[in-house]
Amino acid sequence: MNIPINEELAEEIGWHIGDGSMNYYKNQGRSKGFYQLRGHIEDDKQHYLERIKPFFDKIYRVKISLREMPSTRVFGFQIWNDEVVKFKESLGLPLGKKWKLEIPKEFLTDKKLLKSCIRGIFDTDGGLYLEKKNGKLYPRIYITTISLNLATQLTLLFNSIKLRAGYWISNRHPKGRRVVSYKIEIRGVEMLHKFFKEIEPKNPKHIAKYNRFLESTKDLKKTTL
Repeated sequence: MNIPINEELAEEIGWHIGDGSMNYYKNQGRSKGFYQLRGHIEDDKQHYLERIKPFFDKIYRVKISLREMPSTRVFGFQIWNDEVVKFKESLGLPLGKKWKLEIPKEFLTDKKLLKSCIRGIFDTDGGLYLEKKNGKLYPRIYITTISLNLATQLTLLFNSIKLRAGYWISNRHPKGRRVVSYKIEIRGVEMLHKFFKEIEPKNPKHIAKYNRFLESTKDLKKTTL
């Protein structure tokens, strides 16, 4: 599979790092590559329809069918495709659980590629939390991962582009299983504006949350006049 290294691919690889998974499974008597990308059934649906599907179709020349999966509350797609899985493997993306996941080296040396990849990660596995603090909304940008490699890498990369970031360890207990995860955070108004200017998130849910914050600052100015 001959795919050029460009900003569209970088963003798609970011989606994979956030929401994707792949492996080889038995299918019709032989081992075959299986890939899936899934987000929240409601919050991410518009992003998948308007951006992820067209990009994926264009990059891999593979037509995907998006669908709701109510039992797991996700929206996305699953495909059997050896070439897609082998290509992603060639970039160093792991099979199975993403414990040792990190941004491939191909996207680290060019700022545009790096920012596109980070955008993809944030748009699928990140969020913006607006905390009520002293009568104002205090923003916290975050990305959650089970990979210590990725948490360390992202923290260093954010700080290298003057986005003050740190990460901390949390323990989740899905269905009784203890899972260690890492949350990378960028806090404060100045960093929020810089993040949206530099990374340019495309997921409508993030844009809506950012616009909500902007509106809150306008309303605050009105009340203080």
